[in-house]
Amino acid sequence: MIIGIRPECTAPSRWGQYPVAVKIDLLTSGIWQTNTSILSHAGACVVIDPAYFPRELEAIGATVAALGRAEAVLFTHGHWDHVMGHSLFPGTPVWVSQALEQSIASGAASVLRYLDDARAFDSRWYVPRPAGYRWPETLRGIGDGEVVHPGGIRMRGLHLPGHSPDGLGLIVEELHLLIAGDYLSPCEIPFVDDLHAYRETIARLVGLLDGEVRDVVPGHGRRLTAADALAIARADLEYLDRLADAAARRDPEVARAIVLPRAADAAGMREHHLENCAAAGLLIQGPAG
Repeated sequence: MIIGIRPECTAPSRWGQYPVAVKIDLLTSGIWQTNTSILSHAGACVVIDPAYFPRELEAIGATVAALGRAEAVLFTHGHWDHVMGHSLFPGTPVWVSQALEQSIASGAASVLRYLDDARAFDSRWYVPRPAGYRWPETLRGIGDGEVVHPGGIRMRGLHLPGHSPDGLGLIVEELHLLIAGDYLSPCEIPFVDDLHAYRETIARLVGLLDGEVRDVVPGHGRRLTAADALAIARADLEYLDRLADAAARRDPEVARAIVLPRAADAAGMREHHLENCAAAGLLIQGPAG
């Protein structure tokens, strides 16, 4: 299912005194509430994380056609649930983090695994993928702090490792909007690849949320105000700090007992917590409990 959200970007109470030229449509997939953001300006569209099922990609294409044309596609990171829809816009430049660009260029094991994971998921659930499983031919890397203008829309890139080594956040400056990738989700706990990097990323996001950012689109879940996202960030940082403390003490039982910051009743979250423990160097045997 896809849910379309067109905010009233010209409302003075929300976006300032003057009308805003850049608009956003938010489309949410039926898999894990994965968000696709479509930024549009004067008929030019930028599609961020096109996801995921064929009918949902058709709806994304129809939305872009109604708004104008796709000038760019962006990935917040390389995980399969965020990238497979790029084939919807053949020949359109795809912007990624410099880390992901380098991994794809070198044929790194991680990017091959991302495609294998997509292939395995689709096979299990009988999802047709006529375009196959491949990375885009035209990639443009975005560095940390670099200002780019895909489709004429000014954005600032943020290198956000921790969930994956190739994470890319985007500040849409005209909207004071943060597109966060797989951070700050209201419906899941942190999924940790590198604990130290994840803590640094969340600490960095806290600073942004306490300043220039007004709204946040996470990779999964509803759109957030800066205040809501800040509460999530602080809860996540507390969770990660406790995990780091347990790892420093080499105490897997303390790590096992850490209270999840949210989504404790969601299927699989305790198992994801144990995976986070393993990423921190603590291998815990037995059920999640």
